[in-house]
Amino acid sequence: MAEIKLKNKAVNFDRLKNFGFVDGRYEKNICGDQFKLTLTVAQDGRIFSSVTDNLSGEEYVLHLVENSVGSYVGAVRADYDAVVSDFIEACCESNIFRGELTRRLIEYVRETYGGELEFLWENLPDAAIWRRNDTQKWYGVLMVIPERKLGIDSEKIVDVVNLRGDAVALADGVKIFPGWHMNKKSWITLKLDGSAEFEEICRCLDESFSRAVK
Repeated sequence: MAEIKLKNKAVNFDRLKNFGFVDGRYEKNICGDQFKLTLTVAQDGRIFSSVTDNLSGEEYVLHLVENSVGSYVGAVRADYDAVVSDFIEACCESNIFRGELTRRLIEYVRETYGGELEFLWENLPDAAIWRRNDTQKWYGVLMVIPERKLGIDSEKIVDVVNLRGDAVALADGVKIFPGWHMNKKSWITLKLDGSAEFEEICRCLDESFSRAVK
């Protein structure tokens, strides 16, 4: 049994049942039913996998050996990677952004637009983007920054979202700011600390989505 290490993600236990987990365990036959892949999620959120030969009952591990090559092991590895990838997409979410409003916004985007966060920068694990599926244009950027970067005399660390919007018309220096680290005329930044109501944040995000077409 091998542990699957997640980067910047954690298991959402509420999603396991819909994926097919029973009591923290998921099983699926792969490679033409020659092998059984088992995923196990422990109560502390750790994830383990095992691949068992259905004929011999013995555990198969060559797919986990990096320098192991060949069409046979390649087929097992491909099926294994596909199932694990589907599991991560369906059952895991970012564990970088922990604020209540931030998590609500992530869920709102998922339910409204089917959008998932993309972590594009290895050196910036606390920054991620949303992009439209049709135009591939960004419509949101989540970040964790100190308030002083918004011109506030404070070192408090806050979650913020950058959205497309008319900063000249909307920025008030209290809950909406000119886009930080973005074009300060066509992007706005909102703190996700209660300064702005959730409904207002969603309206701004909807507007940003509609602007991400060119």
